[in-house]
Amino acid sequence: MLLDEDFNVYEEQKETDEELSKAALQEIAAGDTTGSAPTSPTSQPEESKEKPERPPVPIRVSSRQPDPNVLSVEQLEKEYADIARYKIFQLAGDDLTGRPVIAFSACRLPVRNLIDHQKLFNFLKLMLDQYVENDYTIVYFHYGLNSQNKPSLKWLLNIYRELERKYRKNLKALYIVHPSNFIKILFNMFYPLISTKFGRKINNIKKLDELAPHIRLDQLDIPKEVRDHDEKITVRMKPSNNSSIFHTKLETPKTQVFGISLKTLKERTGEDIPEVVRSTVQFIEQNALDVEGIFRRSPHANSVKDVSQKYNHGEQVTFSSDEVHLPAAILKKFLRELPDPLLTFELYDQVMDACSLPEEERLSFTQDMMKNLMAEENRIILSYLMHFLQKVVDHSSANRMTSGSLAIVFGPNILWSRSEASTLTSMSKVNSFCKYLIDNTHLIFDESVA
Repeated sequence: MLLDEDFNVYEEQKETDEELSKAALQEIAAGDTTGSAPTSPTSQPEESKEKPERPPVPIRVSSRQPDPNVLSVEQLEKEYADIARYKIFQLAGDDLTGRPVIAFSACRLPVRNLIDHQKLFNFLKLMLDQYVENDYTIVYFHYGLNSQNKPSLKWLLNIYRELERKYRKNLKALYIVHPSNFIKILFNMFYPLISTKFGRKINNIKKLDELAPHIRLDQLDIPKEVRDHDEKITVRMKPSNNSSIFHTKLETPKTQVFGISLKTLKERTGEDIPEVVRSTVQFIEQNALDVEGIFRRSPHANSVKDVSQKYNHGEQVTFSSDEVHLPAAILKKFLRELPDPLLTFELYDQVMDACSLPEEERLSFTQDMMKNLMAEENRIILSYLMHFLQKVVDHSSANRMTSGSLAIVFGPNILWSRSEASTLTSMSKVNSFCKYLIDNTHLIFDESVA
């Protein structure tokens, strides 16, 4: 079963669930779920078989809507300021397999008459366009959806139809946090339209700590309402019999490399470039520079876990040409799990400032930052990484990874805030700065490192 039959619906949520369920059933009975003629949702598969070429019911988009191919993140926030201000959608760095994360918070949806849901969908689609070429993950915080802010089922069904295959294909995981009976009704309604393959991507999360093995919670902008609700659930749920194992502190191997500071690794090995960085980079340079979408695809999570453990135990790691995306994922994982990001917490504000500088000032500012403000071990590895990424860009005609594409992948892995969750604006600036480093590698590092 894709959805757990034993959802814990607590007293405070029962009334909301009943209202949502009643409204959903009324829409189904009224036939207001198809976006066209009133028909039962279960009739859709037969209809699609008879007319496979029938286009989806369109969601009207004003001719004034901006072209997603030319819309920057800053323009996106400005054009959709009335939507963006609610912070319904948030970019949230990467998940633990290296895929970009987009979070959706239902509790931040305003009352229906205060928001244009079609414009909300356009905003979502344009946001996805920033990442749709990569494998990505969506986290949906369901708590807070009620009869006052719930979009119509007709609108939800139209969204599913309107989203092209490219959006569904590269979505690798959908986490539904705090699901309720209303979710079960929605799922039953959409079931005839959902492929088995897409259904396997759906994961129901009863408590936030169940999300932690998949997502970095410190990079998620989790609404206070959701956290408060989760605390109530945690108190009411009985601990499992083997819960004590979570309190057992495991000894860290002396050969551990993931989650260890660069300074410690340098002191331990005497090497400027950690072995996990050198070996993954060298393999990609020799075997995968011409692989289309290198760094965009994610290998199986178990493979990443197994190889990570080998590195942590000091074992020899050999990659195969049949798994070129695995070393790419390992490199991103190593960077993402550093206790202090490669660009360091201390430089976060300077990086934000650099993005606002005019072009003629940015180079000298960046050179000074790299040379005088960054620790030597960080600077050497960053230079090594950027020179490597320039080689990837040199093969972009084959691998289709431009500096902008690589910046979207590596930006969240080399810098994040110590105290703030990622936002659309901050992530845009991080990615922009990462792109600037790649594009100007020789000007910045050949001088500062020498």
